Formats: sequence, structure tokens, C-alpha cells
Amino acid sequence: MKMIPLIDSHAHLVMLKGEAGAIEVYIDEWISAGLTCIVDVGTKADDLEERISSISKIFGRQTGPKVLFSAGIWPSEEAIQHRHTYIDELKAQIQRAPRELLAAIGECGLDRYWNRPEQGADVGGEQELLAAQLELAQRYSLPVIIHSRDAAQETLDMLKAFPRVRGIIHCFSYGKAEMQAFLELGWYISFAGNVTYKNAHELREALQTVPLDRFLLETDSPYLAPVPHRGRAANPSMVFHQYELAARLKNVPLDQLAQQIERNFRKVFNIA
Repeated sequence: MKMIPLIDSHAHLVMLKGEAGAIEVYIDEWISAGLTCIVDVGTKADDLEERISSISKIFGRQTGPKVLFSAGIWPSEEAIQHRHTYIDELKAQIQRAPRELLAAIGECGLDRYWNRPEQGADVGGEQELLAAQLELAQRYSLPVIIHSRDAAQETLDMLKAFPRVRGIIHCFSYGKAEMQAFLELGWYISFAGNVTYKNAHELREALQTVPLDRFLLETDSPYLAPVPHRGRAANPSMVFHQYELAARLKNVPLDQLAQQIERNFRKVFNIA
């Protein structure tokens, strides 16, 4: 059987290391699965240098997929509270990062599941935290990886304020109408393992209708393992299940789908 080249556009490899004890245990599996590239995504102001150091050492010793990195601050209560200090640290880490490895800003965004105004969440501070990272993306001409949960219109309104910034709506969790609104702004849609879940009818409808040249696939490892691995820690090789589902829903041969996703990936991340 011909190997299909796979790309995982969103994973947290250091978190995966915590699940398994060592990232190295996965490398043979990733090679066998045909993984060609993984984007290791940041969530904290000060985690970029640590991630580049630890992961580059591993992949410097062994063959395996190419790993690119993003730098961003997930909207935790602590990050929102200390946003000015954290943004300064993020800027410093971005300035010191190797240009060939830093592919994006993020993940950053808005979360109304965890940060609820009726429970006292600092919504204004959260919006400031996102705006500061969108400004960084604009300054460095980098794409952005957006986290948006239960905050579609609020996210759209903020992205409209930065018309030159583009990127990915990661782990897409809305319906076709919201997807169309993000697409009209020039953003790409990325589907995670939850698109395979039994009750994810709305997500599958979105995947079926998203234009072939405007979407990516991801694992969000170690979260959201796809069926048939649900309940386990996800790892990047599992993205194959999203590829299979997308090919079936879109009635496209799997190898052609993989080629298109690679083109999409290169365009989003400005890879020649």
C-alpha cells in the first residue's frame, strides 16, 4: 500500500512527553504512519525556547517528521491577569527564536467555556491579550493559530480589526454559517479528532462543505484522540483518521487529499 504523506498542523509535543514519559517512543510510529511535518504549538509566554531545545535535540538525533513551532499565550486566568508581563516575555522569546523554526503566533484566542463573564472573567483583559498577539503576528508577518470556543462572533469581530492578519481557526467547533464567516475573512479551518465523534454531525457537515483549498487537519495531541482511539492520549500519527474521514466526506482519493492539504499547509505557513 502506498504511504500517504501526513501533516499534523497542531500538536503539543511537550504535553505528549508528559503522557508517555518520552517523545522518542512515538518516532518510529510517526515514520511508519507517513508523517512529514508537525507543528508544535505554544500555550505559554515562556515555553518556546524550552520546546525548541528539547524537541530539536530529539529530532536532531533521529530521522522523523519535520517539526515547526508556534509561540503564543493561551487565555488562562493567570495569563489574562498578568498579560502585560507575559506579552513582554513572549516578544523576547520570539525575537530570539530561529526564523526557520518559528512558523506562527499562537495558540491564542477567546474562550467563553472557561472564561465566562457571568462568573467574573476579565473579558476585556482576554481581548487585550489576543489583540497584542495579533499585533505581533502583523509585525512579524506570521500566521496566527486561533483558539475560539463558544466565542464565534466575538472572535470574528476581533479578527476584522486586523485585516492583514491571516491564519487558522484551530480545532474548529462551530457550524457551517460560522465557518463561512471565517472563510470570508481569509482564514483557514482546521479539524481535530473530535470531528470523528458519534454526535459531531455539525462538524462533519462543516468538513464536508469546506473548500478543498481552505482547510487543514490536526490532532491537538494529547487531546481529542479520534475514533477508534477515543479515551487515549492522542498523538500525531492518529491524524490519519481525520484524513480518511475527510477523503470519504469529500469524495476525494486519499492521496489527492493529502497533496491538497500539503499545498494548503505550505500556503498558510508561507513555505516555498
